[in-house]
Amino acid sequence: MNSRHEHSGVTQAAVAEAADTLLVAGERPSPDRVRALIGTGSHEVIAGFLDVWWEGLGRRIIAPSSDPWTPPPEIQQIAAALWIRATAHARAMLATFHEEERERLLGAIARLEARLRDASAGN
Repeated sequence: MNSRHEHSGVTQAAVAEAADTLLVAGERPSPDRVRALIGTGSHEVIAGFLDVWWEGLGRRIIAPSSDPWTPPPEIQQIAAALWIRATAHARAMLATFHEEERERLLGAIARLEARLRDASAGN
């Protein structure tokens, strides 16, 4: 985001919320109407954010989410990839732990068997 956008105090989120409000009210979102709602921002900056909003609107209409908290598909894909890596790493760590624990227990069994043999031989 360039300094002009930051300086104007306008954000994509504010423009999107205003545009949604206008659309629900039956009005076509325009830079002037959005500026009237949010109270700040240049025509150029708001128009740029509205272009992004219009592009997103098509995706929202074609594939609306029943749950507004459902992450976009891109985020779901990233989360799935991270989940796969995390579970693979956890399985590898668990396998290492199990092997170490198995060796420790086998050693303990061997020591106990040796003590049992020594005790039996001494009687």
